[in-house]
Order: sequence, then C-alpha cells, then structure tokens
Amino acid sequence: MQSKRGAKAYEVELRLELTAKRPDAGPAVEAPTMSAFADEWMTTYVAVHNKPSGRLRKEKALRCHLVPFFGKRRLDQITRRDIEAFKADQLRRKLAPSTVNRHLGVLSSLMKSAVEWGVLAERVRVKPLPETTAEFDWLRPDEAGRLLRAMEPSPRYHAVVFLALRTGMRKGEIFGLHWRSVDFAAGRITVEHNAWRGILGTPKSGKTRVIPMAADLVEVMRRWRSQSAGEVVFPNRAGGVTYNTNYANAMLRKGLDRAELRRMRFHDLRHTFASHLVLNGCSLKVVQVLMGHSSVKMTERYAHIGDRQLETAVATLDGLGMADDERD
Repeated sequence: MQSKRGAKAYEVELRLELTAKRPDAGPAVEAPTMSAFADEWMTTYVAVHNKPSGRLRKEKALRCHLVPFFGKRRLDQITRRDIEAFKADQLRRKLAPSTVNRHLGVLSSLMKSAVEWGVLAERVRVKPLPETTAEFDWLRPDEAGRLLRAMEPSPRYHAVVFLALRTGMRKGEIFGLHWRSVDFAAGRITVEHNAWRGILGTPKSGKTRVIPMAADLVEVMRRWRSQSAGEVVFPNRAGGVTYNTNYANAMLRKGLDRAELRRMRFHDLRHTFASHLVLNGCSLKVVQVLMGHSSVKMTERYAHIGDRQLETAVATLDGLGMADDERD
C-alpha cells in the first residue's frame, strides 16, 4: 500500500503532467493550421475509413467551404464564435441547414481526429443547426400503376422502375445488383452492393439486407433475366457496372411525362415504396428493416402517411356498445 507522502507526490506529478508544466517536458507542439491538417486527415484517415462517395463529399466540404473560411488559422485558434460565424456565412450563401450541418459534421470529425492524434488538446463543441423534416414526393398506388404502364415499351427501364417501386432500393443499389443476389427460388433479393461511378461498395448502412420479392416482381425480373446476359442485372454496354447512373432521372422523367404525372426524382420511388408499406399497415420497424435505415428516426418521416389508417380504425368504434335507439 502506498504511503500518504507517496500518494501526494504522485498526485502532484500527475497534475503537472496534465497541465503540461513538467520541468522535463519539451516545448509544446504548435497546433497545425486547418489547411495543413485537412490534407493530412484526408490522406491518413478519410482515405482509409470512408467510401469513395464519402471521400469526395468530405474533400469538397473542406476545399469549398471549411478551408476557405478558416484559412490558415491554427486548429487551437478556432473558437465557438468562429463556428457560429461560419454558420452565418453559410446561410447567407443560401445553403440549406442540412447542407451546413454536413459541413459542420466534417469539421467536428476532423477536430476529433486531431485530439485523438495528440495535436489538439480539446475540440470545440460543434452545435448543428435545427432542421425541419425534409419534404418528399411519392406516387399514390394508381399513379405508380400509370407510370409502370408508361414504362412498358422499354423492358430495361420498366424493370428498373418496377424494382425500385417494389423494393425501395437506392439507385446505386439497383445498378450495383448482380444476378447472384437475386434468388428466384426463395423469392428474395440480397442487397450487398452499392454502385458509385462504376465502383462497387457496400450499401449506405454498411450492412447487407434481404428484401422479399412480390410475385409480380419475380415475374418482371424473370422476364428481364432472359434479356440480360452477364453477371450485372443492369449492365453498361460492356457488361460491367454503370459508371454514370444520372440517366436514371432522365429516363424516369420521360416515363412520368408519358404517364402525364408530375416530375420527381428517382429517389422518390424509394419514398413511394415506404409510403405504400405504411399505407398498407406495416409498422415503422418493418419499414426500417426493409429500407435499410440505421435508426427508426429516419423512418418516422413516413408516419403521417398512416394517418388515414388511424381514422379508419377509430371510425370502426362509431356506435360501439350502443342500442339501435340510442344511435338514432
């Protein structure tokens, strides 16, 4: 057991070490500038731990927003006041709060690494801006039927849209899909890839998921299988993974125009899938699993779609337990 004197000496030594005032300690290392550390962070951390799409987003946030604003300022000189000024500058440039928060997330992650690597004593707390729930569009069941009928002249585009409406798969997951992941016997699709600029990575959540196929989807996919050779379900002309999937939006717009429906994004087909599930009484937990959301909070945006289910349920109580003469 340590003596009281020894314990006291250890406490003094520990305090000196924590405050960096030990006599044998060398001069404090000056914190790097935002610009210098950003280059190191991108090369050492982001390139190792992030997907290609994530690396591009972080590189753009740093190059176009964070580094120009904070310039050559050292990391230990960035204060909460500076971060609030950054937010105000971003909003003056008409950027959405959600976009600003993504940039703030990059800043927070960068400073966290700086602390972990011992080049920054502590990071400044980065408080995100409040966000409103993003609005989204979706096709009602009759509208989805009109769109599918309008897409029938093109078997490839019809199959792409049908798959999106029946599975809620993301665009990158659809164009990264391989036939080995389509199990016709079991009637299910395993989502294990996401295509981005011709590169195959994992889905957004980083986890694979299994989506059952409805009978009509099985029929459509079997029909398309007879026309699609190779391993990739929707290959490019060389049989590989499509590099640029932006044409999917143009393809969808043509179908919507043909069906005399309003314009929307390809991603809204994913919203349509989730909305139809809720409309048919599926729980948000089931929708979360099928959509591959990391938390049910992301799925809660569809909760209002089921309001009519609540109205219908309450309507069944009308007059319950009352005699016929009391109802009159």
